[in-house]
Amino acid sequence: MNISDASRPEFIIPVYLELEELEYAVGVVFLTTLGILGNIIAILKIVCDPTFHKPTYIVLATLIFADFICLIQYIVHAAVENVNRPIGNEYGEFFMALTYTTTHASAAHVILFLGLRYFYIRNPIKARLIQTSAIIRWSISLWIFSAVFGALYHVFRFCIPRIDIQVVVLSFRGYLLIVPVCFMVFFHIQKVHELHHAINIPGLNRHIRRMSRMLSVIVFIYILSALLFPICFILNYNKVCKDEKECTHILIIARIMWLVNVSANPIIYFIYTSKARVLFRAIFKKFIRRHRHSRRDLIGTQVPPSPVISTKL
Repeated sequence: MNISDASRPEFIIPVYLELEELEYAVGVVFLTTLGILGNIIAILKIVCDPTFHKPTYIVLATLIFADFICLIQYIVHAAVENVNRPIGNEYGEFFMALTYTTTHASAAHVILFLGLRYFYIRNPIKARLIQTSAIIRWSISLWIFSAVFGALYHVFRFCIPRIDIQVVVLSFRGYLLIVPVCFMVFFHIQKVHELHHAINIPGLNRHIRRMSRMLSVIVFIYILSALLFPICFILNYNKVCKDEKECTHILIIARIMWLVNVSANPIIYFIYTSKARVLFRAIFKKFIRRHRHSRRDLIGTQVPPSPVISTKL
């Protein structure tokens, strides 16, 4: 099927989830709110708390910031499309290029974070010499490369009519799927290999199992968020589905997993760390302690019941 057989806007499958039904609207609001609040809290905690001013946490902050930009772009796209559909259609090409840019930036920062953690195990002395300014420069470089990636997608997808749309979409989507997953798995295997050759690490096997579980969750979420969109495109482009509505269930799962992918990183990376767990455990215990004290004070201020005087008949 050639590009001349169909109009390009017909095959623009947006990331946002239409709010046509109440349960979808509730799910979208919940996930976006959770993602925005989680990303903001995690960034503020890393930036404002001196105990988190370390290279790994600074890289994590850049990753969370990239996810935050993804969510903002998602909200703007959904709002424009639902409030004024003609404007949304007019800028559909721009939003698609922006989606590829932010998605690439998020995946690239995940690779940067995992790579730095591996470097800490491989060369801990050199890793401690890394400065915050270097991490910021790396992050800016990744954003520039992501912008180039999105611009190239826009050029090949919308500006060169002789290129088959399916080839362009599957090539860029395949890159976003295969390359990040390969890097994630590679860094994990290398890190496990280095840990196995380390000496006197207590609870090593338990630590490796925990890292493997975390990576499995990351890869599973990312694969679903990156794989289902090209599947929907193939079904739509090759007329297996007559229109986007016939792929509704796949699209719903794809869009929800995309939201989960950009909302779950603060939970997976930040709350999963020992320092963050100690922090949240202390906050929880403090809340329970205050709740108990408030209940005791409430009981102490209550008027005791008057004693029952028995009378002999």
